[in-house]
Amino acid sequence: MAATLALTLTLAGTAGCERGQPTPSTAPDAAADPAQPKDRSVAVVSDGTLDPDPDQLAAGVPYLRFGIEVGESPARGPADAPVTIVMFSDFECHYCEEAFHTVEELEQEYAGKIRLVYKALPLALHQHALEAALVGHSAQAAGKFWEYQDLIFSGGGIDPATIQRYAREVGLDLDQVASELESLEHAPAVRRDLRVAKRLKLHSTPVFFINGRMLPGARPKHIFRHMIDQELSLAERLADDGIASAELYDYATQWGYTALVYEDEAASLDEDKVYPVPIGDSPVRGPADAPITIIAFSDFQCPFCARGHVTMEELRARYGDQIRFVFKHFPLPGHPMAALASRASFAAAKVGKFWEFHDAIFEFGGRFRPEDLSDVATKLGIPRASLETAMTTEQYDPRIEADLRLGGSLMVDGTPAYFINGRPIIGAHPLMDFRMLITEELERVEQAREQGIAPADIYAHLTGTKE
Repeated sequence: MAATLALTLTLAGTAGCERGQPTPSTAPDAAADPAQPKDRSVAVVSDGTLDPDPDQLAAGVPYLRFGIEVGESPARGPADAPVTIVMFSDFECHYCEEAFHTVEELEQEYAGKIRLVYKALPLALHQHALEAALVGHSAQAAGKFWEYQDLIFSGGGIDPATIQRYAREVGLDLDQVASELESLEHAPAVRRDLRVAKRLKLHSTPVFFINGRMLPGARPKHIFRHMIDQELSLAERLADDGIASAELYDYATQWGYTALVYEDEAASLDEDKVYPVPIGDSPVRGPADAPITIIAFSDFQCPFCARGHVTMEELRARYGDQIRFVFKHFPLPGHPMAALASRASFAAAKVGKFWEFHDAIFEFGGRFRPEDLSDVATKLGIPRASLETAMTTEQYDPRIEADLRLGGSLMVDGTPAYFINGRPIIGAHPLMDFRMLITEELERVEQAREQGIAPADIYAHLTGTKE
């Protein structure tokens, strides 16, 4: 959380072990097609500065702008207002509260001329912000969003009990709210906002877009007023050219950038894309026709992978046969025990004990010795001769190396790396991050079922994977 935001901000890191520079992806959905025209909505920032689209300037629309769809986000004020203010907000951020009250005063000053739009950007450092955002969408569904937000920003701070009290005060059905939180009914809406923020490199709150013009932080009223007056002058000029107020926002932002990319930024996996990750003969736990497939590229010596394993177990307990888990070996350089454990796991798999071995090794939290591998194998009834052969020869190295090559082709450069129906989550993320993505994927699964796709073919259909 901060009062300002610069274009030079870099991507936030994630918890995970790193391999090194990623290999350029050869996955069909991840690779750029040189035959396709460049997406002009993606701005490439080379020196910390960014200029407006030339066509925008030629059309008489000044200033750097970004294209953000209003969509079904909570909005108040006339739909044909000449000024649209989009606010990316965190309900636990005191800067957001301060800035919101500034905008409220401006709404009074410019009565009928401002449409205010809310976008959720709950920050990871705020424990209750995500829950508050999800309940906010429950309030929106009941037509009570702005009353709910007024209470959230009433100065008392938030925690789960306060969020529930505010929900009750605005007239929400608390049983329904609890049900929607449990099912993550509104997670897709929040994730849509988060993806927009990620593409624009927004890592702090609040951030405003005034007819597409970025204004980060809780700024003094006169800064807002200056920009609003400029936009009202633009609206008058465009009206003379035949652009009605109702069309102004779409017109002024049609050239706006929808993503920022830094010229020296390393290529990375894009959670908005679906990657075709083959399952092959990798270890599998769960039904072949499960609607959700989670493929993990993992390293037995990586403490973040051990942490991720705990999260996977929580998902398995919650979703049961709705998830199929797949393991890919990705022992990192500098982790010699990881490679040894991967070798040993093939002896376990040979007697149908891969997952028992997998679970037992991760119990060590990434800290184990060769004799620990032997002890686990003995407890699981793995023949000692088979274990020693697996650990001391290169018999299974080609299969490990095949997983490493596959991960490299997908730009996996650290562990753990998960692909949920082909969509990546990199690092040891909180359980809620996985649950929100799974909720979105279950929607995609339902759409596939409505198209007549058989349960066993869902994964191939959704990812384009050809085994």
